[in-house]
Amino acid sequence: MPSVALWEICLSIKDYMIYNKVAGVEKGSIAEELGVKPGDVLIAINGELIRDVFDYRMRIMDNELKLRFYVADEGVEQEVEVEKDDDENMGLIFEEPLMDKCSSCHNNCVFCFIRQLPANMRETLYFRDDDARMSFLTGNYVTLTNLNDDEFERMLSYRLSPINVSVHTTNPSLRCEMLNNRFAGNIMDRLLRIKEAGLEINCQFVLCPGINDGEELISSIEDLATLGDNVKSIAVVPVGLTKFRDENNLPKLKAYDEQSAAKVLEIVEKYQKLFEEERGTRLLYAADEFYLRANRELPEDEAYEDYPQLENGVGIIADFKATMDREIERRSAKGGAVAKSRFAFFGSKEIKEGQQRQLVWEITGTDAQRFHQEYKAKLDEIYNIDYEAIAVKNNFFGESITVTGLLTGGDILACVSERIEKTGDRPDLILISSNSLKADEDIFLDDMTLMDFGNSLNVEVLVRKSVEDLFTKLDRRYIKKVGLGKEPRRRK
Repeated sequence: MPSVALWEICLSIKDYMIYNKVAGVEKGSIAEELGVKPGDVLIAINGELIRDVFDYRMRIMDNELKLRFYVADEGVEQEVEVEKDDDENMGLIFEEPLMDKCSSCHNNCVFCFIRQLPANMRETLYFRDDDARMSFLTGNYVTLTNLNDDEFERMLSYRLSPINVSVHTTNPSLRCEMLNNRFAGNIMDRLLRIKEAGLEINCQFVLCPGINDGEELISSIEDLATLGDNVKSIAVVPVGLTKFRDENNLPKLKAYDEQSAAKVLEIVEKYQKLFEEERGTRLLYAADEFYLRANRELPEDEAYEDYPQLENGVGIIADFKATMDREIERRSAKGGAVAKSRFAFFGSKEIKEGQQRQLVWEITGTDAQRFHQEYKAKLDEIYNIDYEAIAVKNNFFGESITVTGLLTGGDILACVSERIEKTGDRPDLILISSNSLKADEDIFLDDMTLMDFGNSLNVEVLVRKSVEDLFTKLDRRYIKKVGLGKEPRRRK
């Protein structure tokens, strides 16, 4: 060891107390056996300083490790030796997932949603990340414009795959124009380098009518096709436009209408057929919104294969319907009757003569409402409830924003309050999708808390994280499970 403590060297490089601090330790893990506690700080592995999650992920792959920690309780450094299997995780959970400061975006994309936000929202909503490391941690899509050549090669050297890339167009001059970044035109060079490194790529295009669709989209798809099997999926997503674009002095953009959306689908379906014939996979997928705008039927579950672009809004409705059908089937006997052999009603929840069913409202965006409502009869039958999917118009961002995940507490409260006033019905339970709330806190985009929302209506509110969670919550509230067997998920 050098004469100067490694910890002192670390402090001269960056604040390790912030970025490498341990937030928690997984039960039964190596870290727990070592006695690592929240507040301790990881400094180095096998003599190498841990700069970020890239370094950490690479170093812990070794079977024999020497880990140096700053032990917070004692205020000293400590080195421990570990022998582990190849696939064995250390079990460390860090306060900062990147183990470094997240890189902000250097682009000013013409379609950027964050630039379309109103003023005076919470500060974190305005942060535009374009950090390649987040691609591996959370599945974020990155433009690859915020990496110099050395950083790019370092990323490749760690062999973390797949890399999720916001391509938008392969036309160099057009990409520079759309991203407002004169260095953005080298996208095909970088994608080719990723291919040469043997790594996989997921790609996305945010399409703007008359800019990067039509012939430009065709050219971009064909360019990506030259990268062969390294490209695992391609998504086309329509630009989202809020009512604040003019107020924020942003370039004029059009939204997709029935005709322009249909033209995009024609291109997508043409290449899906070609790719399926040549590669055995559709490879290219359109976001659900294109089908809705074009007034077209959405593809069935099998059309999305293993749902590689679900987080991009591709196949959400098909996945929703398939999961709903599966969960209902598990709870139903032949003919649709409740499977009494698997479920039994709580006595207090049984419908007695003259007793009204409990009213359950599920909050959705305007696009999703009709798909939820299709399942009303089945949910009513299984749970003896009166289920309604309530479509909320997005007055905050503008009615062109139709997804559930961008609804604010204020808009939901206004919609529900108006419905109660008009109908005289008050729900016994309101279900809110977790997509409408902050990831780690029960707060809507407009900073209304879930508690304040529920208290304003004097109604019980539950958050559902998924379709499966919807059924779990209804199971617990309305019926007693007496032996429902668990089945493996269709996909991870």
